[in-house]
Amino acid sequence: MKYIPKLTEKEIADNYKLFKDRQKFYKEKGLDFQKNREFLLERTGHLDGSILEIGSGKGKTATFLARAGYNIVSVDTNEEMLKATALNLAYEKLLSRVELHVMDAYSLEFKENSFNNALIIEALHHIEDLNGVFVETDRVLVGGGSLILADFNENGMRIVDQAHAQEGNVHENLFAGEKEVRSWMSSHGYETKSYEDKCHWVLMAKKPAEDSRH
Repeated sequence: MKYIPKLTEKEIADNYKLFKDRQKFYKEKGLDFQKNREFLLERTGHLDGSILEIGSGKGKTATFLARAGYNIVSVDTNEEMLKATALNLAYEKLLSRVELHVMDAYSLEFKENSFNNALIIEALHHIEDLNGVFVETDRVLVGGGSLILADFNENGMRIVDQAHAQEGNVHENLFAGEKEVRSWMSSHGYETKSYEDKCHWVLMAKKPAEDSRH
């Protein structure tokens, strides 16, 4: 279902203040989301064709890509996250560049071979069934398409855990990490390159051409 946000100017301004305060807190702890997104794009180079983001979060990646001139489709099951993404995009007048959908990553409502690129950034640790999400992502990604994966390393997870603890919450972490992801990609014929910044591991995966797996 396409998500059409209804936003007020006050909501946009109030959200932006809270968002900036939170980013400042993380940056002071050593987790700089802006630098991480720059790190990602430096390694991907220009992304050609359509882009799907799985897990909108609060819109850090969508906003960064929209600011860089890309049009993307971003999906999340949580409407609160989609609204937060919309608010952050609206503040920078970038909402028209991002198409938001309420959608389950285990059952994407897109046809096969719909996207040239797919991104899952800082969302994998919330996913219980990694295989289920990867099978669906693989289905909608064209042969030869790029899958960009990144999540917190031990240092980054520690900082995020601290932030959640200060707010009285427990930060969810459901899976083992990069080795598990790389193993899935290798077993399904993807070519991968691994990188790491201060707080993230990053995996750039290239889907094989369709005929190479048959």
